Amino acid sequence: MPIVIHAADFHIGAKFDFLPEELVDKAVEMQLRSLHALVAYAAASAVDAVLIAGDLFDAPEVRPQLSSAVFAVLAKCPCPVFLSPGNHDYYHTGSPYATQPLPANLHVFTSRTLEPYALDDGQTVIWGAAFQDNKASIPLDAPLDDTKLNICLVHGELGGTGGYNSISESTVIGSGFDYIALGHNHRFSGVFRIGRTALSCPGCFSASASNETGIKGYLAGRLEKGNVSLTFHPSEAVEFMDITLPMTGLHSDTALAEALLPKLPTPPNRICLTVHLTGTRMYNPNLSALARSLRQSFFHATVLDESAAMQDLYRYQDDDGLRGTVTRDFMSRMEKCNNDERSYAKLTLALEYALAALDGRELD
Repeated sequence: MPIVIHAADFHIGAKFDFLPEELVDKAVEMQLRSLHALVAYAAASAVDAVLIAGDLFDAPEVRPQLSSAVFAVLAKCPCPVFLSPGNHDYYHTGSPYATQPLPANLHVFTSRTLEPYALDDGQTVIWGAAFQDNKASIPLDAPLDDTKLNICLVHGELGGTGGYNSISESTVIGSGFDYIALGHNHRFSGVFRIGRTALSCPGCFSASASNETGIKGYLAGRLEKGNVSLTFHPSEAVEFMDITLPMTGLHSDTALAEALLPKLPTPPNRICLTVHLTGTRMYNPNLSALARSLRQSFFHATVLDESAAMQDLYRYQDDDGLRGTVTRDFMSRMEKCNNDERSYAKLTLALEYALAALDGRELD
């Protein structure tokens, strides 16, 4: 039974319009390098078929230089590559799948309904269909030979309502397929079963938006009737990651850097990082300097200050009540710190918490 790669949603040529202009081309180059790495894995692992469940490209029409570069990479794959166009790269007369020379090993499904393609092993049939617009509804009924391993390759969403080839659980159960290779949703669904049919959506191979955080990749492994053994493999494309750092208790940019360092992900060279500063800040951080420093290591970095300024600590110093007494006591201790920044910061934070408790407020 075949060893396959199941990938989807490469979105090669994405605009990356939230990145600086000088990084956009580099991000696209990284998409191509990650595709090279997938082809190398296919060669090293004796893969029998590569299944691409749509959105290889980010748009239905692509610059010929880019589509030619992608097809040149796929041509190096030692096994057949099967592609079912999705809502971003749907099949039409201006599509690169219709206008560009395709590699001999690339089979693009172009019909609105499922069509079969038999592998050379004589035991496996891959069924696929295409979006021919940015919306589609592809029936999963097909004249299956139950003695064969039947794989369905489509771009679509399980239980969706957006018109992107929505597939119900009852449709999956009645389809009779051994495995359904899905695309469209950009988060890995896991590999699971509905009735006798196994299915999965590997998530996007290459993230193209800042909210598509986390590791992206593809599935690889062996498919058999009644037994699907697929594992997730990270791609080498750009990744997006968020870090939340509470500002509470930090008294300087040095302290901020020390708190941030253990949270930084690796490897940084292909990560677009967003740092969210939260909580109650005791000082105004130098955001531009921090972002410049991070960009020296990361593919790109953004720092967002979502923290709240600490209230005037000494607003009760002339008050005759308990708040005034507490404030004056802490001010007296602070005066004895002798330029010890850490001790001063701890007392400042302690006074803030004390006044919050007396005011009935909660702090982060």
